[in-house]
Amino acid sequence: MKVLFDHTLFYQVYGGASKYFAMMINSLPRDSWATTALWSCNEYVHAKHLFQTYPKKFRGQNRILSLFNRPYTCYRVGKRQYDVMHQTDFDHYFYKQLGNKPLVVTYHDANYLTYFPQPDRVALQRVALQRADAIVAVSENTKHDLLKYFDVDEEKVHVIYHGIELFDTQEHLLDPIGQPYILYVGVRASYKNFERFVQAFSAYHQLFPEVKVVCTSDPFTTAEHQMFHQLGIEESMIHISADEQIMRALYENALFFIYPSIYEGFGMPILEAWANHCPVALSKASCFPEICQEAGEYFEPTDTDSMLAVMTKLTEDEDRRKDLTAIGDQRVKLFSWKRCADEHMKVYEALL
Repeated sequence: MKVLFDHTLFYQVYGGASKYFAMMINSLPRDSWATTALWSCNEYVHAKHLFQTYPKKFRGQNRILSLFNRPYTCYRVGKRQYDVMHQTDFDHYFYKQLGNKPLVVTYHDANYLTYFPQPDRVALQRVALQRADAIVAVSENTKHDLLKYFDVDEEKVHVIYHGIELFDTQEHLLDPIGQPYILYVGVRASYKNFERFVQAFSAYHQLFPEVKVVCTSDPFTTAEHQMFHQLGIEESMIHISADEQIMRALYENALFFIYPSIYEGFGMPILEAWANHCPVALSKASCFPEICQEAGEYFEPTDTDSMLAVMTKLTEDEDRRKDLTAIGDQRVKLFSWKRCADEHMKVYEALL
């Protein structure tokens, strides 16, 4: 069995989708897969030494890498020295070379149809999903969205959860902040519900002025700084550009991790929080109840009072934080990259 993965998502330095592919591939037998990526800037690929990486992101990276990788992908696909092709994105420029070889695609979420309408991307998705012999959906909620928006055969769809890498439970990472803080992870797009969280935090700040908010991903924008200033919380909002090691320390030392998103395909930061013994507060929406179940404290994502009540409860109630940590410690054991990879291998083998 040989599975070929194309190069496309390995352009990302970080990101949930690229992490899923890198960690899942890392858990497959090494002789069972190959990629068409000549090199990559992806941190997860670099950390696992999966294939050649370029150490830093550079200007025009995606366009330059495409100039090399797209024709190389067509060449590798056309040689047919593999059993199954797993496409990391939805562009179909290599389908002529693919011929009748089995194709697998992964559907992560419906954002391009809902919160980030991109008709051109959806058109590519539609073609890829129709051509696919098997489709991996990352949650039952995502499968529901897939069948709602696309005319695909349900029998082709396989729900496979992401995994998480667990570390030595005896290792304690130093607190990089040195003050009590709430952790917010990832981008701050509209569907992430960040603005409502900030509004809730401005009221929370009156009760707990010593508690900060630590945000990762991109630096704060001018508009965000203005919002913080108007709400009187600018000194409490901290941005950190965090690698994987710092992320682990941020989770482990946070009062709790907050996930106010209105919509997600899976919610990998939930697993990351559990893996680092961090209590989770999150929206009662989308796939979250499916993935988190009883291992989180839920609030209504469009209700800042509900969000504030949960934030206050988890700040004041240390026993509840310990309970959530203990439940998360057990639930996280159900998610592993080895299990994820094994379930993918079953899908691949069934296509032969």
